[in-house]
Amino acid sequence: MKINPKNFFNRQLNYLPPHFLNVVISEDQDRGIEKIRSWVYQHCSGRFSITKDVKFEDGKTRPINLVGFEEPGDFTLFALSGLTQK
Repeated sequence: MKINPKNFFNRQLNYLPPHFLNVVISEDQDRGIEKIRSWVYQHCSGRFSITKDVKFEDGKTRPINLVGFEEPGDFTLFALSGLTQK
């Protein structure tokens, strides 16, 4: 097992900084958040955030989850993993 020294500090943030790249995860995948968090800790090296937000569409609102990454490479790896499509 490869040890990531960044895991000794708090890599997950409770807010989404403006410079993070992010992807929208629908609210119905709320049960999969722990799976996503675990995957990110195992495969990515930079800081990330998982936050809840509201999306406005056609005069209606719906809750969503946002997963943000500080490192562009982590964002690309997560997008290619297919976790957002399950």
